[in-house]
Amino acid sequence: MIPNVVFISLRYVFLGLLFIFLIVVVRAIYRDVNAPEEAASRAPRKKKNDLPHLAIVAADRNLGAKCYLVDEVRIGRAGDCQVAIDDTYASQQHARVYESDGSYFVEDLGSTNGTYVNGRKISYPLELRQGDRIKIGKTVFEYRP
Repeated sequence: MIPNVVFISLRYVFLGLLFIFLIVVVRAIYRDVNAPEEAASRAPRKKKNDLPHLAIVAADRNLGAKCYLVDEVRIGRAGDCQVAIDDTYASQQHARVYESDGSYFVEDLGSTNGTYVNGRKISYPLELRQGDRIKIGKTVFEYRP
């Protein structure tokens, strides 16, 4: 038989462990409640897929390809364009997408057939919004911030 002293000792050990557990839980809650500013100031790094980009949604080639907008992006048939498209309806230097004050804009560069955003021909830089479709020749890009 096990003496009563062992059972009493085990009860006190269990209560002590329970008390320590409660202290740890209360400290964790206190830290979470009192440190939201610190968490907000530490902005998480953006993954590559989180960066604003243009996705090709309609084209003869490269369907589904993405062009990440980290700098000014020129679109056209010329080899020096960041996005070179093989489309006979596109000009050599057709359009550009650039960032200004945290927003992205698309601008036609005097192309022959024009640049269309959501089915409308643009003649001045236009701010892009999520889901906007940019049509250059037969190629259609979708803006995804």
